[in-house]
Amino acid sequence: MATATLVSEDIEIGRRIVAALTRANIPVTVYLWAFVPDLQEWQLMIATPLVDSKGPLAVYNEVNKVLHREPLFDKVTVFLRSPNDRELKALQKESRTAPQESFRAVNEEIAGRFVEEAYLYAGSIHIVPLGNTRGGAPETYSVIYAPYSGPGGAAPSRKFDGIQNLKAFLMTELSIDRSSVESALTELSGGGSASIPNVQLRPHELRRLRLA
Repeated sequence: MATATLVSEDIEIGRRIVAALTRANIPVTVYLWAFVPDLQEWQLMIATPLVDSKGPLAVYNEVNKVLHREPLFDKVTVFLRSPNDRELKALQKESRTAPQESFRAVNEEIAGRFVEEAYLYAGSIHIVPLGNTRGGAPETYSVIYAPYSGPGGAAPSRKFDGIQNLKAFLMTELSIDRSSVESALTELSGGGSASIPNVQLRPHELRRLRLA
């Protein structure tokens, strides 16, 4: 088993990085923390089809610009991978059916690097305050679902005026439990963004909710 420790702060940073990439219209098929025993370290691996269509260097440049803006650049090093990697394809299927994020044994090579175990993310809801609308109306919030793996163009999002409309959407339409919603709203009250992990939405649900 891995001897290095992956802390909760790292796990949350991974979610926020992929949310930032989603808002920047960079598609992600699967993402995970991978423990590389040769280096005795955890690496955040993100698979995006842009690695194949644009080339790794161009995509790293795009990703770095996004992380500089967030600002998440100094928090962690991101390792971009092709979604065509055999093991990443298997993990992608697993992430779409797993009800919870969790650690799991891998013991396979990913992009030529042996990975012992991984922390595999499931879907998440990300909420970003956009400030007040015109005329002093209630605060506006943008809601996105990640990872977003669709083709080019703007990543799907929903906007809500006021905390009560946001809360109703999260609890009624998404059926997220009250404690998770209240925790996210508390985080938002501090002026930052918020993430709600372990939200799995099927393609037809994303379309119904206008998040696809």
